[in-house]
Order: sequence, then C-alpha cells, then structure tokens
Amino acid sequence: MKNKTYNYLTLIIVIVACITLIVQYFKTDSPINIYTYIGLLLMIPSLVFFIISRIQLGSSFQLSAKANKLVTDGIYKKIRHPVYFFGLIFILGVIIFIQLFYLLIIWCGLIFMQMRRIKNEEKILEEKFGEQYLKYKKDTWF
Repeated sequence: MKNKTYNYLTLIIVIVACITLIVQYFKTDSPINIYTYIGLLLMIPSLVFFIISRIQLGSSFQLSAKANKLVTDGIYKKIRHPVYFFGLIFILGVIIFIQLFYLLIIWCGLIFMQMRRIKNEEKILEEKFGEQYLKYKKDTWF
C-alpha cells in the first residue's frame, strides 16, 4: 500500500508542477512562439500517457528494479517501457516549451541513464519470467 501511495503522490506532484509551469509561463512576458506550441504538443499528451502507464503498472512500480509481476496489458501491450518513453518525451516538451535548449545536453544524459535502467530491468525480468518475457519483448516496441 505504501508503494501505491507514493506512486499516486508523485503523479499529483508532477501534474501540479506541470500546470503551474504552464500558467506561470503564460502570465509572464515569456516568448510565445512556435516552440511554445511544439512544447505543449509534446508535454500534454506525453504526460497523459505517462500517468496512464504509471497507473497501469500498479503495484509493479518500484524505485529499484524488481520483478513482482509482468505487466503486459493496456499501454504495456504495445510498449515495454512507456513510463521511461513518455517521461523522456515530456521532459523534451518542457525544454522546448521554456526554450532553454542548452538543457538538451542534460536530456541526452537522461536518455543514457534510462537506457541503463532499462537494460538492468530487462535482465531481471528475463531471469524471473524467462521465455514469457522474451516473447513479450519480441512482440512489443521499446
């Protein structure tokens, strides 16, 4: 139950922070141009899919890699790592929205960090679920 509370609490914090960022951006004299709209087009749908992914992951969401249950339904039916994927797209959207393009260097670093986490998680899932995970991996993207 503690994990579920943490999961929902962090989602609420992310949603509130995102709404606050958007409202504050439009309340100030920040530049509104094509980057503003591209950023929003990336941020909003990716945040929605990020939230759905975290909810569908349910009690399998862990801060460190563990293999409690193999989640293969919902978004996970098509994408193996939607939390990482949509999280990275969301962050890219924020960077474009606020037009601080030098942050793309940090974003690239995040990609490498997430890829390492994914590799570690996939190893653990393969050890726990064996052929079932390998078939799932073959039938899904990222």
